Amino acid sequence: MNSFSSHTGIKKFIPWIILLFLVLLFDIVKVLPRTNEWFSVKKEINAISQSIEERKSNQDEAKKGLDTLKMRFENEAKNYILEESQIFPEHFDAYEVSKILEIFSIQHSLLSVDSGLRLERISFSGGGKGKTEDGFLQSKVNLEFLCTEDTLKRVIKYLQSGELPDNYKDNPSLDARDIDYLRSHKLPLAHIESIRINQASSDTPFKKVSLDVSFFSQQ
Repeated sequence: MNSFSSHTGIKKFIPWIILLFLVLLFDIVKVLPRTNEWFSVKKEINAISQSIEERKSNQDEAKKGLDTLKMRFENEAKNYILEESQIFPEHFDAYEVSKILEIFSIQHSLLSVDSGLRLERISFSGGGKGKTEDGFLQSKVNLEFLCTEDTLKRVIKYLQSGELPDNYKDNPSLDARDIDYLRSHKLPLAHIESIRINQASSDTPFKKVSLDVSFFSQQ
């Protein structure tokens, strides 16, 4: 009797066990794809996060490299930038141009007994002329020298190129401080408009030279 009752009790739970099994199976079938999908998404997120970190690291390295290149460029280009600001200055500086030409003429006269160069007069004809849209202004200057023809060629070359003659370099006859000044202070871009040459006197090789020169600046 007890065995029958026990067997009967078990049989009552079989449908519930089957139902529970089916529910669990249904949940497994339903949840498993989502679980796989979740793992796949998590793996993808981890990969993206790692990629972002790598890109961020590469970006930081690239920024450091760029900063290094910028510093290197600025260090190497500073002399060129300085020279550019002198040969095409923002404003025309009449005082500095006068000083450069005076030092140049004095030092030239020290080269030899035949290299006399005397700057007798500098005159500036008003402010700069030019149109804003042209991007530059023209300042006209009249220069009067006493010099020989060979010296005049050097003066013209210096005005046009801004480069000192070779015999100015490391010459013990010249003032080192003045030469350093000429090296570090460039004339603005110049164009010689006209040259007038007259004999100073019959008993001297010197000529009286008048140059009309236009110097250029940004404004």
